[in-house]
Amino acid sequence: MSKRSLFRLVWTLLICAGSAYFFLPFSKVKLGLDLQGGVHFELEVQGQEALEADLRDTRDRIQERLQEKAITSVTVKSDPTSVRVDGVTAESQPAVTKILNNFGGYTVTEQGNARILTQKDFYQKSLKDDANKRAQQIIENRINQFGVAEPEITPSGTEGNRIIVELPGVGEAERERIKGLLSTPGRLEVRFLSKKQPNQIPVKTEAEALAMLGGQLPEGTELFPELMEKPSVVTNQMKAAIRAAKPGEKKLDDVRQWVLLENKVYYDGGAITDARRGQDQMGTNTVNFTLNHDGTDANSKLTGIAASEGRQFAFLLDRKIISVLHSDEKITGGAVEIKGNFTQAQADDLSLKLKSGSLRASMKFLEEQSMEASLGADSIKHGITAAVIGFGTIILFMVLWYKWSGLNAIVALSVNLIVMLGLLGSFQATITLPGIAGFALTLGMAVDANILIFERIREELDAGKSVPGAIQAGFDKVFWTIVDAHVTQLFAALLLFIFGTGPVKGFAVSLTVGVVASLFTSIYVSRFIYDWVLERHPGTKTLSV
Repeated sequence: MSKRSLFRLVWTLLICAGSAYFFLPFSKVKLGLDLQGGVHFELEVQGQEALEADLRDTRDRIQERLQEKAITSVTVKSDPTSVRVDGVTAESQPAVTKILNNFGGYTVTEQGNARILTQKDFYQKSLKDDANKRAQQIIENRINQFGVAEPEITPSGTEGNRIIVELPGVGEAERERIKGLLSTPGRLEVRFLSKKQPNQIPVKTEAEALAMLGGQLPEGTELFPELMEKPSVVTNQMKAAIRAAKPGEKKLDDVRQWVLLENKVYYDGGAITDARRGQDQMGTNTVNFTLNHDGTDANSKLTGIAASEGRQFAFLLDRKIISVLHSDEKITGGAVEIKGNFTQAQADDLSLKLKSGSLRASMKFLEEQSMEASLGADSIKHGITAAVIGFGTIILFMVLWYKWSGLNAIVALSVNLIVMLGLLGSFQATITLPGIAGFALTLGMAVDANILIFERIREELDAGKSVPGAIQAGFDKVFWTIVDAHVTQLFAALLLFIFGTGPVKGFAVSLTVGVVASLFTSIYVSRFIYDWVLERHPGTKTLSV
């Protein structure tokens, strides 16, 4: 064997060995949802909630700056579409205008002694885009921390506000818990109970709570529901109250009471660096988290006020009170413990939400599908059977039609199979049922290049050329035809991958790696086999083709 042939043999064997490393054992191959079983969710980011959250944040920032300037005559309120600043006098106007001009994403409109701030179109778009990106990142964090292996999380939709989540191996028992993790923003806030909070008589609706306050909320306060666990037994009295509740009101079995809190948020989930479930001395589940520097300072100030003035403060999650606490002394460290009536799963999930960060908007479930692993196993069985039958049919045809040259194509096709699996493994691609279809399709397409070469060699032999000359001409004259065909297929596969979703992308990935492997084996490996045969039989006058 010549040095050139030896080098090509070693190079081919190294490529095969490297490819085998990425897919052997076969447990390294990632199976998609349709093969392994699991759940499929399609979610939509509720962008309007991100806009409303920014309005509330803007309200709080304006209020803080007014307090810093000792401007007490001006009040700030927000609604779902704007922020309203009332009580602007001639004396306070310059200072108020300077404060409001710092909010570049807002348009400020004068209405007498009031200033109305509305979000500009470009600012709303940036808020929604940020909410979409943040949603995907936080969902990935939550799913990864939950422990689901090999999740597929991809953006979708023309506005990028839809997210497809595929979780292989997730059973029915875990599905509802994961839905809760994905759908809720997980935004933590810490606020003081208002000094104007009436007695702690449990009122079950917001209307009742507002009536106790004389029909109007005191300045700088909001009402929030404190939830309780649903009872295991629903009494007839509870059922009657549920039927009597007005549309939009919280039902009796959801709310323990409505509580009046101050607008000022001392710190939120952005100050949390770590969180985990714990237990107190009574064995009750708690949630322990650690604050960053700014959060530690805010918590120190909060607990100092609570201790000196005997006040209570509340932890809110997604604008619902989960715990009301007091502090006997000022806490200077960054470690915080939330006590509540948590089950172990609830404490774990709350810790996970706090640790992974908060969404700017909640998620709406548009689609939900479950697939059993048994269906996946059946799909794998039929898919492999189809691929084996197709591969066997190709082998039979090539041997019967092209005789010994057909063995050349079979060897090249076997190398093509190994390289394809290696490329899929190296890219950590997920094998889906459409991917298996693409896999089987590329096997048939791969042998097409050999057919072009063999037919051209036949024509050159019929024209009277020698065997070496016919082989040389056969490869040279169809080279660009093969490259053109493969590049065309590659562009089609790339377009499917870019614009397709889910199963279409799985098909596109298999098609792409098949085209690359086919181009290598049909040109390089097949030519090497012919050259090696000619070296062993120099001067041969015939070729079995």
